Amino acid sequence: MITTVTLRYPKKSHRKIVTIPKPSVDLAEFFGIMIGDGGINNPWQANITLNSEADARFVVYVTNLCSKLFGVLPAVRKRNDSKAVVISLASTTIVNFLVDNGLPRGNKLKLGLQIPHWILAKKEYRIACVRGLMDTDGCLYIHRHKVLGTQYSNIALCFCSASPMLVVQVSSIFEEFGIVPHVNMTGRNIYLYKEQAVEKYLKVFGTSNDRINSVYKKWRVARAV
Repeated sequence: MITTVTLRYPKKSHRKIVTIPKPSVDLAEFFGIMIGDGGINNPWQANITLNSEADARFVVYVTNLCSKLFGVLPAVRKRNDSKAVVISLASTTIVNFLVDNGLPRGNKLKLGLQIPHWILAKKEYRIACVRGLMDTDGCLYIHRHKVLGTQYSNIALCFCSASPMLVVQVSSIFEEFGIVPHVNMTGRNIYLYKEQAVEKYLKVFGTSNDRINSVYKKWRVARAV
């Protein structure tokens, strides 16, 4: 069950008027994005940091998703010291809502980063949350290698997290849908090596990030030649 927010100072007018969303696929995907590339470091602001070049279209998608869920347009700023864009939701009400429903405030790894129970309780929410996670902390790539002098190109997917619990949760969700995950020795990376596994992932979970779509399309075109 998702938790609503009670205003600490209900008679004050200084708070931004926002929408508090009900549980939905969109909200579960947003939580996945926050778990992946988001952070809450103070009582009044939630941030999502994305690559300004590789994730350019995804920045637009996430900005629109924030507006759809919370009824406010987030601030978007390019960092001068790196290829990064920060999407910021400045609202104490939104921050309280996110924290009350499972997102940690502060160092998310030290606080035990994991998928909240309300998302795990529903199949379509699990799918949407993993999609948000993969669109931020995952990557699709073409693995090229030689076997007995013959060049091969395989499509592969990798998800990386320093949270042991999150790796276990994502692996379990993959297995739920018949996708075999391979966790490396460090316990931080989940790989999908086989073409069938990657295609099944995209069929079941999909992607909202053109960075992932473009790699898959490039691989399909190369195979057809």
